[in-house]
Amino acid sequence: MTNLHTNHRLTSIPAAAGQDGQLQQDLIDYVNYHISGRSLASLTEGAEEAEPAFAPLLQSDTVRAYRQECGGVITDMQQLEQLPGISQEWLNQLADTVAGLDSGKLRALAPQTTRHNRVDPYVNGPQCLDMLLGEIGKAERYIHLSVMLFFNDHSGNLIASGLLHALERGVEVRIMVNYTVTALGYGQNLEVGQFSKIAGRLEQAGAKLLDTFHSYYGAEEWAAKRKVLKSQGVPESILFLQDKVQEDVEVTGLNVIDHRKFMIVDGITSIIGSLNIGDQYTFATPIQEAPDQQVDGRPLGIPAREEEWHDGCFRIQGAVAQSLNAVFHSRWLLLGGDHFDLASTFYRPVVDYAFGEEECTLFASFPGNPVNLIQQYILDVITYAADETLIVNPYLIDQAFWDRLGEVGPERACHLTICNPLEVNDHPTNRAAVRSNMYVPFCNGVSFYDYSATERFSHWKIIYDHRAQAVFHGSYNINERSACHDYELGLLVKGRSLAEKVKHMIDYDLSVSRQITGKHEFFKHPWLHPSTYLNKATQNYT
Repeated sequence: MTNLHTNHRLTSIPAAAGQDGQLQQDLIDYVNYHISGRSLASLTEGAEEAEPAFAPLLQSDTVRAYRQECGGVITDMQQLEQLPGISQEWLNQLADTVAGLDSGKLRALAPQTTRHNRVDPYVNGPQCLDMLLGEIGKAERYIHLSVMLFFNDHSGNLIASGLLHALERGVEVRIMVNYTVTALGYGQNLEVGQFSKIAGRLEQAGAKLLDTFHSYYGAEEWAAKRKVLKSQGVPESILFLQDKVQEDVEVTGLNVIDHRKFMIVDGITSIIGSLNIGDQYTFATPIQEAPDQQVDGRPLGIPAREEEWHDGCFRIQGAVAQSLNAVFHSRWLLLGGDHFDLASTFYRPVVDYAFGEEECTLFASFPGNPVNLIQQYILDVITYAADETLIVNPYLIDQAFWDRLGEVGPERACHLTICNPLEVNDHPTNRAAVRSNMYVPFCNGVSFYDYSATERFSHWKIIYDHRAQAVFHGSYNINERSACHDYELGLLVKGRSLAEKVKHMIDYDLSVSRQITGKHEFFKHPWLHPSTYLNKATQNYT
């Protein structure tokens, strides 16, 4: 994209911007947050005065398109200098303003980038389970695990045994799980939902556990808890996150769910993805392998059993672990966990973090956040698609997604492909949402594949952007709960090697899916169909 102005290097920006890496990062964080369309005025003291000067440019369509051309996020000063329409004077004024803002809050809100990571993709139960057990088995210092569901079944107990062995070696273990939602079990089997049995064994061995079901405090309870946490040294940049959650629940009345799925081992290795722990996700049964289809020597295929879900995760070696640890740390403290020094060499070991070539940017969203950065990334991916873009997600319920997709003209729609388990799905209205909204995008050129042709459910959530050689993967569903009411996490990885591997994985999924070729499978007039109204009535709750 051609710039509207020729920019000079930042030689005349205030000295701190050239010498202070924190101010440079604050500039990038401020710009990324604003491009996503929202103000920092209510969150960061000093931001209100900046709004009139900077918001019109940063929220313009031209700037958003430029950022998507960069891969969906500004990650360095060179990209910042090349923003369309920017002038040296404008950038100097921005630096003066940002220098007075709360850096901690900016870090908590904006996507965080690290470089020189090594990222390896895993898909299907056996691969993911073996890798998880291997990393737990190698832990020497600590394991921090956050997952929505942890089932008391075969693979759940295998992972629990691995954690118990780690505890025996003297490894610190902290775990966050939603005990209440896990207790619902699956397949009409409540016994597999008894995580409390696993938790008891782990706690007896020395692990620390928290139930994320209790993510909201009563108003008086939070006021008292906030004072205690503040007196214990918990910074405002963490406390204000819970303030937003409290406000959200008070307004909507909806419960909040910690839907994130990640693990950190020794501050060096981390795992992030869309899978929970249990035989639906981390099953040990061999898959139905596809001959000659593999990535890094690991075969591609589909789950062998109907009750086993197609899903995946990334293992990352590098500084991403520190970004993830900061997310874990804030949630742990806000839920009442023990205090630990995130900056100590025990949790942040002094090692060479240059493990590979991938640039990784962590996106975190939470209930009540002024702007959901993950949702905005997805909306921009489809709005500015200029090359092959593949979207794999199990639930396509978010009306903002469908409204934006319906606005995309044929020149961009032709680059978009969606893969979704339309018929084999555990969500009651996913099919209705797709059929009620896909007609116009399909006529404009968006391709749609139904993974249900495999007779299996795909819980994988991943996006491939060929133009940027980037991949986005995490816990985020394309529904209203993920957009507005749940804690979510996603990782944007830029790097040709990983992008090609993930592209191969998705291409295999497309090859075993059914491509929909007739527009008659979608509703031209959705309001004539009763299922449309059921979807509308329940989309905020399911």
